[in-house]
Amino acid sequence: MSNYFYCYSKKMYHFIAAFDIKYLNIGVNSNTKCRYYVFEKSKKLDKVIALYKQVKHSINLKIFKKVDME
Repeated sequence: MSNYFYCYSKKMYHFIAAFDIKYLNIGVNSNTKCRYYVFEKSKKLDKVIALYKQVKHSINLKIFKKVDME
C-alpha cells in the first residue's frame, strides 16, 4: 500500500491546501497531460478528504447558483 495520495482534482487540491496540508510534489500524467499533486497520507489528510466528499456537491451548487445570478 502506498504512503502517498495522488490528487488529480484541482478543486480537491485547493480544499486540502486550505487546511494547511502541503503537497510533496507535482507531476503531469503522461497519458492525460493533467497535473496532479502528491500528498503524504496522514490521519489529518484522511479527515480532510472525507470532509471534501461530504461537502463537494454543496460547494459546486453554490458556485453554479452564483454564476446563474450574474
